Amino acid sequence: MKNQNQTIASRQKEESRTDLAAYQIERLQSFKKANIKTKKAGIVFAGDSITEFFPLKKYLGHDLPLFNRGIAGTDSIWLQKHLQEQALTLEPAKIFLMIGINDLGKGYAVSDIVARIVDMIAQIRVYSIGTEIYLLSLLPVNENPQYAAKVKIRKNKNIQLLNQRIQALPGAEYIDLYPSLLDKKGNLAEENTTDGLHLTQEGYRKVSLILKRYL
Repeated sequence: MKNQNQTIASRQKEESRTDLAAYQIERLQSFKKANIKTKKAGIVFAGDSITEFFPLKKYLGHDLPLFNRGIAGTDSIWLQKHLQEQALTLEPAKIFLMIGINDLGKGYAVSDIVARIVDMIAQIRVYSIGTEIYLLSLLPVNENPQYAAKVKIRKNKNIQLLNQRIQALPGAEYIDLYPSLLDKKGNLAEENTTDGLHLTQEGYRKVSLILKRYL
């Protein structure tokens, strides 16, 4: 019975991965189609699910040319490979990147994540030299046991280490969102998270107060 349950769980996990991969490709294809008719020189946010779920217009302004180019479940390997069609074809005036939390969830080395972000900065500079580049800090997670299934191996100490490395990178301006979401114990505060990893509307409201200064 135990082996049977493990087999079922493994199959479900694999099906979930397949569904997510199909979704990611579908969303990327939708971006490619939108790029054809989208005006250039807008403000682009690119990243993973934390970006995708961010209601940009609601919190940052309906009158701004904001484009959400987040794709759930992606990591720095994906964004490095697809940055052009996901964001750069728009030749943005400003680009805000938040990427790396899923890399940590997969156990990737901080140094490798940083190297890929460095390459992305270089890509932007080559493709769209006038674009202002902003690197958003990764956000904290809540390490309490009830969130373990979602947070997995992500740890705030590793998030902070990656943020320190990102902050030191040349060629982009770093925006530190991390402290704005913490509770007194140094975790992502309950009111700011749905599952220990993703943000509530209150969480997005708080980071928006910081981001508005850079728009």
